[in-house]
Amino acid sequence: MVSPTVVIAQNDSQIARELANDLHAHFAQVTVAENVLELRTMLLRHEARVAVLDLELVSLTEVNQLTRNFVDLTIVCTHRSPDERMWMDALKAGAVEFCHPLDLRSILRAARSAGHHHLAVAA
Repeated sequence: MVSPTVVIAQNDSQIARELANDLHAHFAQVTVAENVLELRTMLLRHEARVAVLDLELVSLTEVNQLTRNFVDLTIVCTHRSPDERMWMDALKAGAVEFCHPLDLRSILRAARSAGHHHLAVAA
C-alpha cells in the first residue's frame, strides 16, 4: 500500500531539510512548504495526509482552520521550545501531537496512531 504524502512547514529551513531527509525513510513523498499559502497549496495538490507544522510559522488559528478544512489530515505541531501550555493549545486546535521538530519518534508515532489505516509507515 502506498504511504501518504507528508507536508512540512518549518520556520527554520535547515530543520525542514533535516526533518524531510529523516521522513523520506518512512514516507514515499515528503514536501516542504515555506509559508502558509504554499502549505495549503501542497496539501491540496499532493492530497497529503500528514502535516508537520512549526508553530513559529503556522498559527494555532491556522491549525484549527486546517483541521476543519482537511478532515483526513493528521497534524503534528512542532516548536523548538515546546512547553505544556503550547502542547495543550495545539491539541485543542486539532493537532494529534506537539513536540520538538527533530523528535522523529514522536512524529512517526503520531502519524501511525492517527487512525489512518492506509498509512504504511516503517518503524
